[in-house]
Amino acid sequence: MKPALALFTILLLTVLRALPADDKPATAGASIDAGVGIVDITPTEPITLAGSPSPKKASEVKTRLFVRALVLSGSGKKVAIVTLDTLKYPVELAVRARTKIEQTTGIPASNVIICASHTHFGPLWSYYPDQLVTPIADAVAQAAGNLTPCTLGMAKGKAEGISECRRVIMDGHAWNRWQLENPAESEQYPAEGPADPNFDVLALKSADGKFKAVLYNFACHAANTRAPLISADYPGEVDQYVQKQLGYPVTTLFLTGACGDINPTYTVKRDLFEERLGGEILHCLGQLEPIMRPSLSIECREFQMPGREHPEFKEAEVARNWPGQLEHYRKAYDDMKKREKPTYQYFITGIRIGDDFAIITNADELFCSFGMSIKSHSPFKHTMTVEQTNGAHGYVPTAKAFEGGSYETWFGEHSYLTTQAGDIIERESLDVLKHLKSEE
Repeated sequence: MKPALALFTILLLTVLRALPADDKPATAGASIDAGVGIVDITPTEPITLAGSPSPKKASEVKTRLFVRALVLSGSGKKVAIVTLDTLKYPVELAVRARTKIEQTTGIPASNVIICASHTHFGPLWSYYPDQLVTPIADAVAQAAGNLTPCTLGMAKGKAEGISECRRVIMDGHAWNRWQLENPAESEQYPAEGPADPNFDVLALKSADGKFKAVLYNFACHAANTRAPLISADYPGEVDQYVQKQLGYPVTTLFLTGACGDINPTYTVKRDLFEERLGGEILHCLGQLEPIMRPSLSIECREFQMPGREHPEFKEAEVARNWPGQLEHYRKAYDDMKKREKPTYQYFITGIRIGDDFAIITNADELFCSFGMSIKSHSPFKHTMTVEQTNGAHGYVPTAKAFEGGSYETWFGEHSYLTTQAGDIIERESLDVLKHLKSEE
């Protein structure tokens, strides 16, 4: 072989050896032990769908309902992340489930987060024999029993045109779009607040190069099914879409974003959700930034959240905005007045994974602008602001929303915390995130 050709061959082989294998990222991070568990909780008989003042019956299953669990183990700690395909999960049941998880797996209750997807097309917890405590604990036990080394990657996605602020300003008052005589006319009125098309993805890849789990966090009510069917709503459809495109089973966990005032855009086709959100998740999986040091850190804060100051029944406002539900919300007000407390047990949990990724939770339907503010002020490059977690304390509107009025501000089981709850959640969330960041 000629010297020049030999030199070229050596250089070529050197370059080829440096290129990544097809099934591995260009830069692989260190691994962490991860396990997944899934329990099917799809009803087997006709049910009453939760999530509406005028409940509907359903028996046909569109997408199945699941409890999904991801257990992470590293840095001498274990964390369990649980997602439920249900409307909400009260704090007292979350406490019971977290306690049972600690008893059966040894994972500390404080290291467990339980997030409801807020689907409007399934039953409440009361439908299930032990109110979902056992399925939750079983899913975590499964996950804890199949821990394997995984590398982690993170990415930011953007899914536009599928979600919108559901509150508009008309004649100086706030109206939910569905309260207008012709909801299509809502487009001519300004939205009260922003919608957030941006979201984060966390992916875990096994040694065989396949994804073991994908977490994503998107801010929109799971109310896109548009028919009386049993359904996990768009999180279930996105899960099916992602698995179909990947060509193999993968556990997809949806962590509900701050969407107290955000609904699907009903003027677009229903399946646009899975195409745009699911498609963007797949795009993210192709451009993951590896987590080089996937250490774990957790902080759980428990405190008492104040209740609503001087609640009153907004009869004139309800009669104006939603006259057909006047008696429903009168009863909701009376029922909550009988059960109201000065303060309510409240949890905020922060999880740090590596140097630039964090999850921060709250137990409400948090208005979108609070979630966006937490993300923008977070010290982490990637922050998932996750609501409906370790409790379900109703809506947390902004000060502007309380001034405008309408459904989310009316006192009842769906809205009873202090008008300052959003500021408290934002302040505590950022403090937890800053504390986790300082532990690097």
